Amino acid sequence: MKPSKTTLGTALVTVVALGVFAGACSSSSKSGSSDTTPSVVTTTTAAGPTTSNVTITAGDYAYKGPALTIKAGLVNVTFVNEGSVAHEMGFIKVKDGTTPQELTKSLAQAGQGGALPATALAGNGVHDTPPGKTTVTQFNLTPGQYVALCFDTGVAGSTKDGPPHFMRGMYKQVTVTGTGGDVPPTADSTLVAHDYGFDVSGLKSGTHTVAFKNIGPVQWHFAEIVVFPKGTTVAQAQTDVPKLLAAGDGPPPAGVPQPQDVASSQLASPGYGNTFTATFEKGRTYVVLCFFTDKTGGAPHAISHHMYKVFTVS
Repeated sequence: MKPSKTTLGTALVTVVALGVFAGACSSSSKSGSSDTTPSVVTTTTAAGPTTSNVTITAGDYAYKGPALTIKAGLVNVTFVNEGSVAHEMGFIKVKDGTTPQELTKSLAQAGQGGALPATALAGNGVHDTPPGKTTVTQFNLTPGQYVALCFDTGVAGSTKDGPPHFMRGMYKQVTVTGTGGDVPPTADSTLVAHDYGFDVSGLKSGTHTVAFKNIGPVQWHFAEIVVFPKGTTVAQAQTDVPKLLAAGDGPPPAGVPQPQDVASSQLASPGYGNTFTATFEKGRTYVVLCFFTDKTGGAPHAISHHMYKVFTVS
């Protein structure tokens, strides 16, 4: 659940416009719907937790197939984006009896910078996937009722942004059964978020699957990673990031190098986590930021709590 952006400034604009939700299918969607049933395969090993293998296909603006039932534990999702714009799939655990319509309405109201809806108990899921691409993401789910939504804002057939896709009917009801799901995934690189900072010691150069983990203990977080132009030093980036954030929706400050996207996680509430793929170059200067807000609302964490970290990798 994250903003689509090309610079820190436009990222902030997008997040604020959506109520700081940074980064999903209903049968009432006007396009992209299908009777195709998502495939769900569950395996269990004596030495490890239950793992479900799920394939989801997204279009503009719907997830194909009926409601899903998944076993609690780790979930491997192959996410196929057949749409013309980027899509994601944030799994929001909700209080029993909460309908998708109730959740999406409250999320839209929270889109003015208000509090996270009380009906939203936890979050995890699939990060942004470009149009025509497929990504594989692993994340953990505890048992309960979920609404999976797309928070992306791209307008099909246009380069413009519009309302979040969940407001166009891009949501799906998900039931998670069984026990477990309280252990985040592991990978060859690790990025840890907490209230309010990042531990990047587990990141290294090369192309890796990164396990994003939120250890909380209270707030929801996600990781947006960008890279500065070659030659930008850590000291320079540490000076420039606040300037870029302060620019908001205005033009970038003169003389400040503009970072470019590298990768991002999906939103994760405390105790949850998900994987994504990223490529890091030795010697380059990066910054990881969280543009989500406190559960009570307010400015994004990168603004209100300086939740960003400039780093390099070896």
